[in-house]
Amino acid sequence: MSAKKRTTSHSRPKNRLDEHIGKPAKKSNARKSDPTYIKKKRQRSKQANKKKQRKKQTWQTSIKRIVIEFGLSLILLGTVLYLLSFFTFTFAKVEGYSMVPTLNNDEWVFVSKLAKPKRFKLVLHRDPNSKETSVRRVIGLPGETISYKDDQLYVNDRDVFERFLEDETKRAQSSGGVYTEDWSTKAEQVPKGKYLVLGDNRPYASDSREYGYVDEQDLVGIVEMRVLPLHQVQQF
Repeated sequence: MSAKKRTTSHSRPKNRLDEHIGKPAKKSNARKSDPTYIKKKRQRSKQANKKKQRKKQTWQTSIKRIVIEFGLSLILLGTVLYLLSFFTFTFAKVEGYSMVPTLNNDEWVFVSKLAKPKRFKLVLHRDPNSKETSVRRVIGLPGETISYKDDQLYVNDRDVFERFLEDETKRAQSSGGVYTEDWSTKAEQVPKGKYLVLGDNRPYASDSREYGYVDEQDLVGIVEMRVLPLHQVQQF
């Protein structure tokens, strides 16, 4: 009886099915081979690609629109500035050394066409002979008599100080010379509608002492500022 009990009481070994009871079954690979599933997956992939393409096209269209608008704005601005330059301003390149030390060769200046010429203002004018433009300084106004003696400017027989040439004049006098040679309009007045202009590089400048007075119609404008080179930008 005891042997039988031991036999009947002996439990049978668990099989694999018993080991997996209560655990979720693994997903079957059969779905992946299902034609409907494959078709839907392809459709989703196509839709995602189309969405990416639409975003890319939208971005490219926006960039093109910005570039076109920016280009049109530049063209419009350039056209407006070009038209305004006929009546209000212009830029000019300094050529030569007649205005040293104030301006040097190859520098660029901003010229206002609206400002009026005054004594000691820098002006851009057309040369009476060559018709080329030059920058010079206004010294004599219409109706005035101008003369230089011992490096001193006289306007209507009254001495006028040229501060912009103070250093050059002192150096010339310290060496026993003069920076501006004695010169005069021979007691005649500067004619109406004309100006007497001189270069700041008095010993070597070509100016009214050589080619005479400058007609008001030959004045392009007043030099207001040096704009190039950038490290020497200066307002006059």
